[in-house]
Amino acid sequence: MAILVINGGSSSLKACLFKDEKKEPVWQAHVDWEGDFEAQLEKTLQSLPSLPLSAIGHRVVHGGEKYTKITSVDEAVKEEIRRLSFLVPLHNPINLSGIKTCERLFPHIQQFAAFDTSFHMTLSEAAYTYPLASSYKTMGIRRFGFHGISYAYCSQKTAEFLNQPLHKFKMVICHLGAGASLCAIKEGKSIDTTMGMTPLEGLMMATRSGTIDPGVLLYLLKEQKKTVDILEEELNEKSGLLGISGISKDMRQLEKAAEQGNPHAILALDVFLHRLKSCLGAMVAVLEGLDILVFTAGIGENSSFVREKVCAAFSFLGIEMDSEKNKTPSLSEREISSLTSRVKVLVIPTREEWEIAKQCHQELQEIHVS
Repeated sequence: MAILVINGGSSSLKACLFKDEKKEPVWQAHVDWEGDFEAQLEKTLQSLPSLPLSAIGHRVVHGGEKYTKITSVDEAVKEEIRRLSFLVPLHNPINLSGIKTCERLFPHIQQFAAFDTSFHMTLSEAAYTYPLASSYKTMGIRRFGFHGISYAYCSQKTAEFLNQPLHKFKMVICHLGAGASLCAIKEGKSIDTTMGMTPLEGLMMATRSGTIDPGVLLYLLKEQKKTVDILEEELNEKSGLLGISGISKDMRQLEKAAEQGNPHAILALDVFLHRLKSCLGAMVAVLEGLDILVFTAGIGENSSFVREKVCAAFSFLGIEMDSEKNKTPSLSEREISSLTSRVKVLVIPTREEWEIAKQCHQELQEIHVS
C-alpha cells in the first residue's frame, strides 16, 4: 500500500510517499515555491517513483465545524475548503489547488483531506465561544485552533515514548515554528489552544502578531486610515519576530544577534518569551495541573535557549531541566528533564506527513471493512 502525502504551505511544499505502513518515506521532496503552485507541484511529482498509489492525503489547514476526522474528498468537501479560504487566505487556496492538481494527475486515486482544525473539535463550548453578542455565534464566529495534525502525532508519540496510556496525562504541547501555538491536552483530547478562528490569534510568531488589543486595530482603521488589506498584510507578514527586530524572522539569527548585544533582537526574544510563558500558564491553569510538557516544530525542537527559559519560569511546578540533555542536539524524541523533575519535559520532532499517511491508511481499512 503506497500513500502519497501533500503538505502545501504559503511558500513551501512538502511531499512524501509512504509504503506498507513504514514510517520512513520511500520518496520525499521539500521545495520553496513562488508563482504557480500547481506548476511547482506537478514538476515536483515528476520524480515520484512509479508505485501504484492507494491514496493521496492532503494537509488542509481549515475545515470549520463540519470535519472531525480525516475525510474522503468530494465536491462538497472541496467547496467547504474554498468557502473557508477567507479565514486562512495563505493556506486553504493552496491546499485546494493541491487537491485539484492531484485529481488531474491521478484521476482514479482516492484523495483524503486531513484538517488541522479537526483535533480541536473536542473543545468545550466555553473554550470555543468568543465573548461577543450571541448573534455573532450564528455567523460561525468561534475559536477553532490549528496545528492539529502535529498535536495528534506528538500526543500519541509521547504516550508511546513513555509506554503509558495517553488518557493518563495532563499535557501541554508547544508547537513553536514560524507559526506557533500551544495545546492543552487532557485524557488525549484538546481542551484549549491558543489559536482561534484564524491562525493569527495567540502567541507571537515569526511574522504574525498573535493576540493584540482589538482597540489597536480600531485605532489604526479610524485614526490612521489604514485599509483592511494593509492591516491584514502587516498582521500576517510584517509583525512578530520580524516586526519587532527589524532583522529577521529566524529565531537562530535573532539568538545570535542578541548574543552580540543587538537591542532590537533582545527585545524580540523578550517579547516572544514573555507571551509564551503567559500563554503556557493559562494552559496549565485550564488543565488544573501538568504532567508533561512537550516541545516540537522548528523552534521547539532546535532552540535549547527557548526551552531553557520556559522551563526555568515554571520551576515552581517542579520542572527541573537537565541542562546537558537540553543542549545536546538530536533528531529523535527525547526527555530533557532531570530524573527528579515532577513534570516530564520532552522534545518530540513532529511528523505531520506520516500522521496524515497513518490516518489515510486507517480510513482505507475502515472503508474496506464496511
